[in-house]
Order: sequence, then C-alpha cells, then structure tokens
Amino acid sequence: MDCHEFCVELEKSIIDSVRKCYPYSWDENHISFTIIQDLVAHHKMVSLEGLDHPFKIIWDVRKLRLPEESTYGDIGVLVRMTTWAGETLEGVGLLEAKKRDIGKSTFSATKAKQIKNILSNAPSARLVLYDYDNVSSCMDNLFLQFGNYYSYRHYGVVQPFTHCVCLPVGTALQQGKFTTELHKFGVPLSYQLLGRYFRGFDLELDPTTIQAVKNNAWRHGGPRIMLLVGVSTGNSEPILPEIDSDLYEKID
Repeated sequence: MDCHEFCVELEKSIIDSVRKCYPYSWDENHISFTIIQDLVAHHKMVSLEGLDHPFKIIWDVRKLRLPEESTYGDIGVLVRMTTWAGETLEGVGLLEAKKRDIGKSTFSATKAKQIKNILSNAPSARLVLYDYDNVSSCMDNLFLQFGNYYSYRHYGVVQPFTHCVCLPVGTALQQGKFTTELHKFGVPLSYQLLGRYFRGFDLELDPTTIQAVKNNAWRHGGPRIMLLVGVSTGNSEPILPEIDSDLYEKID
C-alpha cells in the first residue's frame, strides 16, 4: 500500500471510531478501545511503499487485566523498530486520553495534578483530546510536518479535519487551561502514530520507564490499553515487542 494512502486510511478509521461513540458512548476508555481495536482489526500487518526504504508494520493490542489508575497514561504504544542498517530501537509512547464535555469547550476531566505526575514520569507523553466536533485548527501543523500527502485534498478522499488531537503534556500544562484552545498545539492521532511513534520519535527510551510500563503494572498501574507495534525499515520482517501476559491480556 502507498504510504500516503495509508495515512488517509488511518485518519478515516479514527474519525469513524470517534463518531460512532458520540453521544451515547462518550467515555474516554470506550473511545480509546474503539479506536485501537478498529485500527488493528483493519490493518494487522501492512507493507508501505513510496519511501526510500521499506516500511513494514505489524501490530496487536493488549488490555490491562487490572483496572488500575496509571501513572503513565491511558494508552501505551510499545514500539520495536529494526532499521535497514540492523539497529534495534525499543521505546514506548504514552497517551493520556480526555473527552470534550458535551455542549462545552472544556475537557473537565483533565487535572493539572495528574498531568504533572505523568510529565514527571514520562516527559515525552502526549495528551490526546477526543472531540465530537470537526477540528481543523491543528491541520496546519500537520501539513508543515508531513506535506500535503495527508489530506489528499486533490483526490477528495478525506476532509481537512480530525476528531482526535495529540499534544505534549508539557504544553497543555504550561497553557494552564484544558479547553479546545489546546487544539492549535497538536496534530491528529493518526500522524502521531504513523509519522512519529512508528518512526521512533516521541518515545520514552529510558529502560527503567519501559520496564515499568511493560512489567510493573502491579506497582505503578499501567496503561489500560497497550498497542504493540513492530516496525522494519529494511529487508527483515517486523517483530512485535514482548510484554507480560500475566498483566496484559490479548483482545480477540
């Protein structure tokens, strides 16, 4: 599949997932599960074309067995990447999800104390904002980083908006307000996954943090959802990262 076409498909999948949760299932955990399950169900393994090197992805999803509150966010994106030169990189992207209040511009479940705690444990963590309205104020950030590939406007494939925006938790904390005004500081979740996490950016790389997220959920809590991602940018096949099956169960 062409890389740019895949970008469009991810965004369309996320848009559809968020829309079917509104208004009757407008809950952060439910929205998160719906988005991740839909993504993995439609794209279990994909080989992308259109870049200078191969870009192969395999992914799967796990659910935390214990519904603990996490010090590392709601969603973990555990990435194992093998480059064309044979290097291996493993890290975890961490997302704290919040939904927009119905009929308001606020994300009232977002608390400064919680965000500070996540920031202290995971400096690269992202706040992911679910919005039932079309969000266009972040799209310029996307076009600057990813060119015009993502929108495919000239094909009329996808509208220039999203329903799911990611921004650094530090930026949200510095702004001191948790409203739709934060949208302008973010990018769509689809780009955060494909253009950032799956290419090795914005990941927590400290081995202590990685092990805490993967194996120490009994002590720290853990992300409720763990997206396991194997990436290869060379001739080798991607390999999923390993995780403790006693803590995280496979979702059928």
